[in-house]
Amino acid sequence: MLNRYLLIALLAAYVSCSCFALAGPAVHGHEKGRAGAIVLSFAGDCTFGTVNEDDSSIRFPKIYAAAHQIDYPFALVRPWFVRDDLTTVNFECTLTTAAKPASKQWKFKGPASYATIFPAGSVEAVGLANNHSFDYLKQGFDDTAANFKKGHVSAFYQNTPLITTIKGVQVVLLGDCTVVGENTTVIDGTPARVLAEIARYKKPDNLVIVVMHWGSELDTVPITWQQAMGHQFIDAGADAVVGAHPHVLQGIEQYKGKYIAYSLGNFAFGGNSLARHPETMILRLTFPLFDGQPGKAMLAVVPCLTTSSTQKNKDGVLLNNYQPIPLSGAAAKKVTGLVLSRSASLKFGIKKLDIAHEL
Repeated sequence: MLNRYLLIALLAAYVSCSCFALAGPAVHGHEKGRAGAIVLSFAGDCTFGTVNEDDSSIRFPKIYAAAHQIDYPFALVRPWFVRDDLTTVNFECTLTTAAKPASKQWKFKGPASYATIFPAGSVEAVGLANNHSFDYLKQGFDDTAANFKKGHVSAFYQNTPLITTIKGVQVVLLGDCTVVGENTTVIDGTPARVLAEIARYKKPDNLVIVVMHWGSELDTVPITWQQAMGHQFIDAGADAVVGAHPHVLQGIEQYKGKYIAYSLGNFAFGGNSLARHPETMILRLTFPLFDGQPGKAMLAVVPCLTTSSTQKNKDGVLLNNYQPIPLSGAAAKKVTGLVLSRSASLKFGIKKLDIAHEL
């Protein structure tokens, strides 16, 4: 079985590499997006590794090893990922052998081999601008970036954007972070830094998406300065803003016709063995093409739970098996209803949220 899954990973890695190595349309997966549009998928926080060196039976490494499936964390959502043009997640972890940790409460670490999970799951890009990328100091960060490069996964972070071409259109992902330690917001310098990057890369005929790690954990409404910052980025020319860090879903704004999704919550998150806030979603931005030029995005979501386990602990909390599952029917509408309720307090909060049905 191991050889079979290794072959899958190598083939997926080859396809992913081909997508970013050529200055042409993205061609990963067996069928991509729509002919007349660029489809970008975003998902929330992913953590594959130990927690403070704990690899007990409830932690990701043991559950992943027992699955004997390289793409296990993305296996149930992969059908969506193979039908877009680019899939991006926030990776809150390190892939390193570094032994010296940062002086902080929570530290996440996995082996280099976990980089193969992403191309096997049809995830082409990972954001590393977050408060766990330096859990094992600079060596840990450098190892992580190098291991993703070896695995043909595009990593982007502060001052190092992802630049690719999809269907003849340049797409740029900018990553930045206002969080250090565990939950200290440090906004000094961030707006100017990101605004400078937007000014540098934005062109009339390309797409620039800002991916932010910001806010406070478990807040259901973004902080006032986050909202102001998101508006600044759109004013400067960004085509969308996508956020992470709070570990819960937050609301979405449509500001000047463009979307700001403040937090996508957790996704395949190995940092918690319990799924206390299991609601999550895949955000799909579809940019229609008009004579080869991208228009404003249409937004739809794939409602999910962060765990496919139905087991609960004695307090009725779902156990986390680190494998998100798409939802349908009433369960899906419950998630979209949650996002809409949290959008209601935002000045430009959306009033409706479409569920993506096309596979």
